[in-house]
Amino acid sequence: MPDVTSHHPLPPGSAPVLAVVSGKGGVGKSTLAVNLAETFAAQGCAVALLDADLGTGSCATLMNETPAATAIASASGVVPVDRVLTVTASGVTLAAGGTLPPDLTFAHVQPALDETLRELAATHDLVIVDAPAGLGAEVRWSLDRADAALLVLVGEPTSVKGAYTLAKMVWGAVPDYPLLSVVNAADTESEAQEAAARFSELTAQFLGHEPIPLGWVPYSPHVRAAVSKQTPAVRLSGSVRAAFTTLSTGLRDLALLPI
Repeated sequence: MPDVTSHHPLPPGSAPVLAVVSGKGGVGKSTLAVNLAETFAAQGCAVALLDADLGTGSCATLMNETPAATAIASASGVVPVDRVLTVTASGVTLAAGGTLPPDLTFAHVQPALDETLRELAATHDLVIVDAPAGLGAEVRWSLDRADAALLVLVGEPTSVKGAYTLAKMVWGAVPDYPLLSVVNAADTESEAQEAAARFSELTAQFLGHEPIPLGWVPYSPHVRAAVSKQTPAVRLSGSVRAAFTTLSTGLRDLALLPI
């Protein structure tokens, strides 16, 4: 996060922003972001979901929605911001970033993303930003604009390495950045707790910081089936719904995000 002294430049009174991030792909980050947004919407929260992955964004696909326009399309000034916003069947306001053309850089479309985010934060109770995996420009932008970030972990060595690298970047730029962790697709609660504890020990030893453990999401065949059906798993499975309800309660209880 170069040249950033504040990680929340939105106007006072804006809704809290949570960035969902991961050090590498394939950990279920977008699926988690979608189901978390669905959970808050089911609880009566006016929640928006901004897909900031400008290459392989999948939130619209996972929710079986076809946005009329994207934030990248609005960067030209031809498409107004309100056309970027799609209210889904469950009441989530979805904003798709779109696909970045090869002749444009992130700097070209950042103002449009900022405008979209400001619009969402001015009209909702919570904004969830699904950032792409890794450490690229979209990830740094998402972290810069968020009040807190949720780092998705799985108990697999390459995932841990990627997550550590991301945590090192975050705390190297903003030492007091509120970084939370969630263990995804764990077989048991004890397995999830062990994975979270190992990661915390690693970052405490070498970075001097530990993420705030939010909880875990169990492995469930319902999640894979839901992806195939393009339907968020919390609509189909009571056990998955319960896990995400626990996560949403944890986020409220932490008071990092005044939801």
